[in-house]
Amino acid sequence: MQSNTTNFGRCMRGFAAVATLTAASVMLSAHQTATYTDSSVLVTFGDIPSYWCFIFANYLISAYGTLLVFLPRKSQLWQLVVALDSVLVVILSSSCSAALAVGIIERNGIPHARWESIYHQVPSYCARILSACGIGFVGVVIYLLLLLLALQAEFNSILIDITL
Repeated sequence: MQSNTTNFGRCMRGFAAVATLTAASVMLSAHQTATYTDSSVLVTFGDIPSYWCFIFANYLISAYGTLLVFLPRKSQLWQLVVALDSVLVVILSSSCSAALAVGIIERNGIPHARWESIYHQVPSYCARILSACGIGFVGVVIYLLLLLLALQAEFNSILIDITL
């Protein structure tokens, strides 16, 4: 597994770990109080299970990426990286997609189902949710590129190189 043990691979893993850690932290800070005629309502990320899944997946993958940055080059654990990367990319992308879907529903509402948008009452909350999803997708793209590099390095010896 030569591509993931290079400095470029370690640097990309570091960037991905920072992106996923930032996404989870931004999601954790998403809360705002909305005031109506005679009462106030606290809107927070904790009310929706998709957001908890997003936070858990991003923290898990951030820890995984950080551990791989400090894993020695000669370690036998590098052989598991392709399998773990493929599983974690699927988990990360699905949690980001679920959180984004709920965030878009909260922002836009669904008029034919009579679900009203909450964006006008709590714009800071919605902005943080959508920002966290955007940062999470940056992590997805970086981990997907790392997975493709790992697959290329792992299967390059199997592929036939035709030179003329």
